Amino acid sequence: MEPNLAAAIIEEIDDFSQHKLNKKTDLKTLYSLSMTEDEGKTFLALSFTAKYAEGLMRILKTEINNPEVKSLAHIKKDFAHNMQKVVDQMKEIVVNADEQIKRYFEITYFDMSQQGMQNLTLILSDLEWAKKYFNMQKRQNSN
Repeated sequence: MEPNLAAAIIEEIDDFSQHKLNKKTDLKTLYSLSMTEDEGKTFLALSFTAKYAEGLMRILKTEINNPEVKSLAHIKKDFAHNMQKVVDQMKEIVVNADEQIKRYFEITYFDMSQQGMQNLTLILSDLEWAKKYFNMQKRQNSN
C-alpha cells in the first residue's frame, strides 16, 4: 500500500480520536502491512477483536468488586482468549515484514513482560479507535 495513503488514514483516525492514539506509528505499520497482504481484512479483524477485548477489560476493571457480576471467571477467560487472538492477528500481519519490523513487534508487543503487556494495552486502545472510525465511515457511506 502507498505509505502516504496509510499515513493519511491513520491521521484521520487520530483526528477522529481527538488525538488519543498512543502508538500511531505502529498502527500505521500494521495498517500498511495488512493492506499490502490482504486489502486490510486482517487489520479489520484485528480492530474488531481489539475493540471487543477493550470492552472486556473495561468490564473487568469496573466490575471486579461488583457482587452482581456472577460470570467474572468467564469474562477473564474470554479476555485472555481475545488477548491471545490479538497477538496472533498482529503476528499474522507482520509475518512477511522485514526482519527489523518483525523483531520490533516481537520485543514491543509479543514479549509477555510487564512492558509488553503495557504496550499491547496501548495499541488495543488505538485499534479500538480504528474500529470506531471504520464503523463511522461505513455508516456515512451507507446513508
